[in-house]
Amino acid sequence: MNFVVLAFSEFLNWVVLNWNWDALGVICNSILVFVLVVIFLNWVVLNWNWDALGVICNSILVFALVVITWWYAKKVSEQTELMVKDRERNKILEEVQDVLTPTILSLKTEIKAIQDNKIFWKRYPSWVGFDEKGPSKLLTDNKKDRSGAVKDIFRKFPILEGRFSSHDSLCDKLNDFYAKIESEVKTPELSERLKTLVKEFNESREGSYRISKEHSENPDQIFVYCIINFRYPIERSSDSPLPNITPLPNIIFWEKYKNELLKFRDTAQIKELDKEIEEVLTQLRKLDEELLGKIEEIREDYRVTYNFTKYEIDSE
Repeated sequence: MNFVVLAFSEFLNWVVLNWNWDALGVICNSILVFVLVVIFLNWVVLNWNWDALGVICNSILVFALVVITWWYAKKVSEQTELMVKDRERNKILEEVQDVLTPTILSLKTEIKAIQDNKIFWKRYPSWVGFDEKGPSKLLTDNKKDRSGAVKDIFRKFPILEGRFSSHDSLCDKLNDFYAKIESEVKTPELSERLKTLVKEFNESREGSYRISKEHSENPDQIFVYCIINFRYPIERSSDSPLPNITPLPNIIFWEKYKNELLKFRDTAQIKELDKEIEEVLTQLRKLDEELLGKIEEIREDYRVTYNFTKYEIDSE
């Protein structure tokens, strides 16, 4: 008998030290509920009105059927909503990757170029405009050529279409102003003076320290644009918007004759155009900053709503 008491005492000690009391509580509650159900059923068997019980059971079954039907409809609706949202997510991702992110990068580059005076305009064989880091239009001139993503963005956010158009209008103004400066600067007098200076420069140097033959024959194709874009700092580095300026002899030539050559843009007409360019650049930078903030806000809302990853938003 003492052995049994001792064994039971050890069992209780083990339970106290090792048992999962949360699980024990659940088990005890389950046992209590089971006992109460059994007692209730015994009472029902002995005392209940069976006709009334049948009505209650039918009511419970109907209620359960309604609940199950509602739950099923809810799940179907949720699944349908997920499918629709998934299809919509792909369309929104196209808007982000093809319109919003490229525009954000373009605006940031443009703002920095204006801030650092790194704007270089040139007349190329097939087009006229700024280098890749300078101001550039956000839209194609023909609305029919716009992508579906661009059209979707403008349909959802009509204010953006107006701001994009205003931005491109300012870029067109800049192009016009620079083209007028080119027509003022690029004169036969300047071409002859450049050829004379290049000849003098090469005669005082030897070999690779001379301006190349190609550039010597057409110096205005290089140095006219240095005169036009006097704001752009031409430095002895490879970071040049115009590859022809990068060779060291060309840079040395520009450093030596810069002050003389800049006098060809010292006219009342060009001074007035310079003021207008400064005003447009100020307007453009302000518009860029406002537009950048709005587009970043839209992209962030999309990221949160559709759980886009950082790589999906900007693969770079």
